[in-house]
Order: sequence, then C-alpha cells, then structure tokens
Amino acid sequence: MKKLSIFKKGVSFVISSALSVSLLAAYPSMQGRNEKKASALTIAEMQEEINNNKAKIAELQGQLDALEGNKAEEQQYQAILMDQIDKIHENINLLNQEIDSINADIDTAKFNIEMLENSIANQEEEINHNVEIFKQRLCNMYISGNENLASVVVGTSSFYDMISRVEMVNRIASYDEQLINDILADIDEMEQSKKNQESEKLTLQMKMEEQEKRKEEKKAEMEVLNEQMLKTQAEIDRIAAEQQRIRDNQDELAAIDAEFDAQIQAEIARQAAEAERRYQEEQARLAAQRAQAIQNYDYSNQPSYVPVSAGASGFAWPAPGFSYISSYYGSRWGGFHGGIDVGDAGIHGGAAVASRSGTVITVYNSCPCDYAKDGYCPCGGCGNYGNHVIISHDGTYSTVYAHLQSACVSVGQYVEQGTVIGYIGTTGWSTGPHLHFEVRVGGSRVDPMGYVSPY
Repeated sequence: MKKLSIFKKGVSFVISSALSVSLLAAYPSMQGRNEKKASALTIAEMQEEINNNKAKIAELQGQLDALEGNKAEEQQYQAILMDQIDKIHENINLLNQEIDSINADIDTAKFNIEMLENSIANQEEEINHNVEIFKQRLCNMYISGNENLASVVVGTSSFYDMISRVEMVNRIASYDEQLINDILADIDEMEQSKKNQESEKLTLQMKMEEQEKRKEEKKAEMEVLNEQMLKTQAEIDRIAAEQQRIRDNQDELAAIDAEFDAQIQAEIARQAAEAERRYQEEQARLAAQRAQAIQNYDYSNQPSYVPVSAGASGFAWPAPGFSYISSYYGSRWGGFHGGIDVGDAGIHGGAAVASRSGTVITVYNSCPCDYAKDGYCPCGGCGNYGNHVIISHDGTYSTVYAHLQSACVSVGQYVEQGTVIGYIGTTGWSTGPHLHFEVRVGGSRVDPMGYVSPY
C-alpha cells in the first residue's frame, strides 16, 4: 500500500525536472532546437537534454557576462562621445561667430574704401569745376585784348571813376589769383588724398587678405570638427544599433523562454494529470478489491468478543493486549488532539472492542489507504479518521474508534461491551498503525483517560 509515496515521488521528479529544464529556455531558441515541442518530450528525455546542455549553459553564461561588461564600457564611451560632440558644437558656434565678425570687418573695410574713393572723386570734380572757371576767365581776357589798366584809365570820366575802375581791376586780378591758389590747394589736397587712399587701400587690402586667410583657416577647422563630429555620431549610432540588437535578442529570447516554459508547464500538468488519473484508477480498483475482500472475509475464524473489565466509569480499555499510549488528549503539533492514540508494537490487525455496550450509529469502511502517511489521506472521503466506528451509549456518551484496518459491525447494531467492532490499522491521516479512541459527552470530546485505563 505504498501507492501514495510512489505518486509523490513521481510528482516531485516531474517538478524538479521542469525547474531544471526551464533554465535552458534560451539555449534551444538560439540553436534552433525548439522545433521538437516540449509536449512531445518525456520527462526522461527532458532530463537527458538537461544533462547534455549543462556545459553549454555555462559557456553561454560566460558570454552573457562578457557582453554585459562590454555594454557597460560602451555606455561609458558613449557618454564621453556625447560630451565631445557638445564641445565640438560649441567650437563650431564660436567659429561661426568669429567668421561673422571677420565678414563684418571685411564689409567695413570695403565701405571705408568706397567712401574714400567717393571723396577723391568729389575733390576731382571740384578741381575740374574751378579749372573750367579759370579757363573761362582767361578766354574772356584774351578776347578783350588785354587792355587792362590803360583802357580803364582812358575811358574814365573822372579821377574818382578811374580810381574806382582801377580798384575793380585789382579786385579781379586778386580773384584770379585766389582762384589759382584755390585750384592749386585743391590739387595738393587731392594728391595727398590719393596718397592716403592708396595707403588706406593697401592697409585695408592687407587686412582683407588676412581676414580671408583666417576665414579659410576657420572653414578648414570647421571641416575637421564636422568630420570628427560625424565620426563620433557614427560611433554613437553604432552603439545604439548594437544595444537595440541586444534588446531585440533579449525580447526574442524572453518570448521563446516564455513559450518553452509554457510548454514545459503544460507537459508537467499533462503528466501530473495522467499520473493522478492512473493513481485514482488504481485507488478505485484497490478500494473495490478491498471492499470485496471485506465483504467476502470470513470472520468465523476471528473472535467476535474479547473479555474486558470495566472500570469505575463503566468503560473498558478499547484495545485489549495493547497498552502503550503514543499520543494523549490535548495540544499537539500546533493544533488539538481530541482523543488518545494506542500504538503498541504489533498492533496492526489487532482487535478493537466496544468500550461500553451501546448502539452503532456510524460505520465508515471505504478507505483503502492502510499505510503510513505524513499528511491528509489522499482518498479524501473519510474525514481523515479513515475507517472508523462510532457507538452511542445511553444517549449521553459516545465513543469513537478510528484508523481501523476494517470495521466488522453495521449501523443500528447493538453491541455488548467487549464486542469486536473492527481491526486496528493506519487508514486516514495516520503516520503508523494505531487506534485513535475518543470519549464524547453530549457530543463534546473529553479526555478519555478520565474514563479508561490500560491497567
């Protein structure tokens, strides 16, 4: 009757195998070995797969650890590159500002040259105008015959008139002289302006050439910076692409892992359900076999009565020949034990007798689980008392006889004190063969040691 232990070992093996196999979820996905679905694998095949892949799992773990280290280095390098790109952008902005300033200086120089050229042109125009005036004066003097003072004197009507005409001639001569002097001064000023213009133009030209040279240098520097920025940006893009590839692979592995894990869990559930089904079928078969055996059992060779002695309470010891009490009434294992357990060596199959005369009110005889257990009885229908009998005594008292191998009385049967009501076993929630005995007063359990004694 070790079927439950065998079943538990089988389930434990299935679960441990599944936990081990789930660690390999990523590896078959990378090798394309997930073509053979878990539902087609037996537990033995899964275990073989685990044993074959242990070394490969260790190798893959090493690769993952190395990749994690590289990723950290790449992230640090990427941060440095981003700082470098920021500085390059700052330099490019400064260079653009400097080029703008150079262009402004060049524009200013061009404007100054233009203004200087306009000034010289204006001077030349003024000189030309004065020269034309002087030429006209000479022409007029030539036409008049150049009589000058003589004609002035002869033509006067009086001395005062003569003096006036002489004064006028002197003034004309003075005007001509002033005109000539002005023309000569303008020519000297123009010549000086031309010299200054040439000097200024040369200076401005040199400055423009210098600024153009600096401008070209800045453009070349900008090209270098732009090229460097493109390289760093390309490296950042490469790292980002690599990280995305890793994330994609991780997502893919996670999806495959989840799928494979679901397949493993489904296979575990299927095999567990199959094992449970086979177990239940076996238990049903054993229960039917046991029920048939109990029905066909010949009790004629077994004693139906064992002489017992009643104590002052009127109750007798329920397990004649066995006196060892393995567990008393009261607190036990974090709970409450409502009776006493009689568990002497060799007690399995021994007779349990009516502690007092009364009427049988309960008989349960369908538990086939007559073996030691460390938990609830798997058949579940016996209330964990296993096969048991309850006898009512005068309507006030009642006694319970539990974990029987089998009962040999029926409900409504009146039994005398000492009548064999069943045979001691370990059915229900029982860790070994013993008789669980209870005394109830008005339906409430009390300490049986106040009513019975093994001596």
